Amino acid sequence: MFLRSLLVPTAPGIDATRRLDAALRLGRRLHAHIGVAFMAPGPAQVLAGMASLLPMDCTTLAAIEHGVREAAAEGKAALAAWCERAGVPLTAKPERLDATFATWTELSGEVEPLLTLAGRVNDLVIVDPPNPKEPFTSRVLDTALFSVGRPTLMVGESVPFDLLDHVVIAWNGSLEATRLIGQSIALLHEATRVTVVHARTERFDETRAADLCGYLQWHGVVAEAVTLPVHDGISVGEMVLAEAERRGASMLALGAYTHSRVREFLLGGVTRHVVEHARVPVLMAH
Repeated sequence: MFLRSLLVPTAPGIDATRRLDAALRLGRRLHAHIGVAFMAPGPAQVLAGMASLLPMDCTTLAAIEHGVREAAAEGKAALAAWCERAGVPLTAKPERLDATFATWTELSGEVEPLLTLAGRVNDLVIVDPPNPKEPFTSRVLDTALFSVGRPTLMVGESVPFDLLDHVVIAWNGSLEATRLIGQSIALLHEATRVTVVHARTERFDETRAADLCGYLQWHGVVAEAVTLPVHDGISVGEMVLAEAERRGASMLALGAYTHSRVREFLLGGVTRHVVEHARVPVLMAH
């Protein structure tokens, strides 16, 4: 399996630079292309939100459409400037499938259905951490994890020069972690170093029968196994992040929301802690 299509969703007012940098660094290692999908609400969505604020007429509709076109033009110009700086071709008709280039697509409507369909025909969705000041970031992360069915890479404030230098996998034998590994074998195969971290929770004896390192070796991935002792007062999420940082991880990989989102919201959980506190890029799948 190859990872050839990396999706970077964006919207009016969203700076995609960090995610584009991450996509480029992965793309050059994986011979993948970068698809930038600009998602803006259509006139129907804008009108629905403004109906109670001002009267609707042809002039208002024309102004909305003009604003969307301007935002799209600004977004495409920003991508073109990034491509020029990074030396990446911006094209609509690629000549080689194993080359790294960027494409631009404009989509109109609600974020969730647009990203669901676009993400399913890509290999990896690259998102920002959720930011309360930018609702788009939370909507994209939730949709990528729960609706798309492809791995999601959440990029933090800084992007390592080589995201595949050292991938640390948080393994718990869950269905979510299994899906992530199965969908990310090509990426793991390109990693310089892989470490599998397994916390000694109450399910440790049950899940250690699942020898992930042995499975990875069948796919040409040599991984080191590390067992983390569990201490009172320190959550598994804290321990996993601390271990990843201590080992100089360039990327952390984990199955997302192995408990329900309601339980994680009320009681906390590994995924919630990692999403809120990770300083390294996090590869996730639900």
